[in-house]
Amino acid sequence: LSTADFRRACRAYAERFIDAMTQQFKRLGIFGDWSAPYLTMNFRYQASIVRALGRFVERGLVYKGKKPVHWCVHCRTALAEAEVEYEDHTSPSIYVEFPLAEASADELASRMPGLAGRPVSVLIWTTTPWTIPSNLAVAFHPELDYAAYDVDGRAVIVAEELAATVAGVAGRVFGEPLARAKGAAFEHVRFRHPLYARDSLGVLGDYVTLDAGTGAVHTAPGHGADDFNTGVKYGLEIYAPIGPSGHFHDTVELVGGLQVFEANAKVEDALHERARLWHRQSFSHQYPHCWRCHNPVIFLATSQWFIRMDGEPVIRHPAEPEGAARTLRAAALDAIDHHVRWVPAWGHDRIYNMIANRPDWCISRQRAWGGP
Repeated sequence: LSTADFRRACRAYAERFIDAMTQQFKRLGIFGDWSAPYLTMNFRYQASIVRALGRFVERGLVYKGKKPVHWCVHCRTALAEAEVEYEDHTSPSIYVEFPLAEASADELASRMPGLAGRPVSVLIWTTTPWTIPSNLAVAFHPELDYAAYDVDGRAVIVAEELAATVAGVAGRVFGEPLARAKGAAFEHVRFRHPLYARDSLGVLGDYVTLDAGTGAVHTAPGHGADDFNTGVKYGLEIYAPIGPSGHFHDTVELVGGLQVFEANAKVEDALHERARLWHRQSFSHQYPHCWRCHNPVIFLATSQWFIRMDGEPVIRHPAEPEGAARTLRAAALDAIDHHVRWVPAWGHDRIYNMIANRPDWCISRQRAWGGP
């Protein structure tokens, strides 16, 4: 079939269900203007979308950027926040040791004198072992208390409040703290990647918590929103060597050609061989899944088109003076509050919270691969 014929067939298929769905909605007591149903395939609706997009472009709100988005490796497409469903999932949970780079030994010893002349490492925790090959940094909270503990002759750094928990989970004996410091002391300190001959930079992030893990967060700028923002802040490469089907590029050492979830075991084995894997167990949690195929999704930095929600104010209300410009987010929230009548009233809070907290709006959802 040609593209046009394929689309016509899809439209005819969808039309068969309009009446059936309308009758079902009526039986469920759902509010709606059933003489003029909301149909995204309606040509007038599509025209209004094009006009709105044109206004966004005219105002400079549309841009192409490389950002981590929810990516379905099965459907090969980016997903909007509203297209992600959280379901029960079991992931591997691993604790990994990153040794201190020799070049940073003196620098860290000057900040934590008790570590002078000792082998030092930091311990991270992750439920996505497949992202370890993309690691470029280790994040610390600037205000948290960290300590280096004597473990088998090495000084191992973790958040002081989590030390007892980590020792118990990993089955290791932690000696007395050799030195203490705030997380800010580790900024720009370099650690060695546990698998590759490159450094992982010590960075700071307020998103680091004591809810789980070690207080030191493995950071891969190509595979997470916080990771990405930290990478941009510290000038790190947005490294995501993975194709649209979720397979590593062939050039990636150890895991080249493997699908990401298949790579978990390979990464764990490689860490174990290098004596960098402290502990491994299964971890049950709520994990994002694709609403279409219900397969687990990944965070992946891809080139996508976005509408900017914040930044320089560019939106003006026709009734307001010329100087009263607002961001798209502020204008939308004002419209929700003052220019829409909500029936039922609880619809206000649902949409308001959705707009208030959403990141820049990914509008491309491209299935064709837009490059690494």
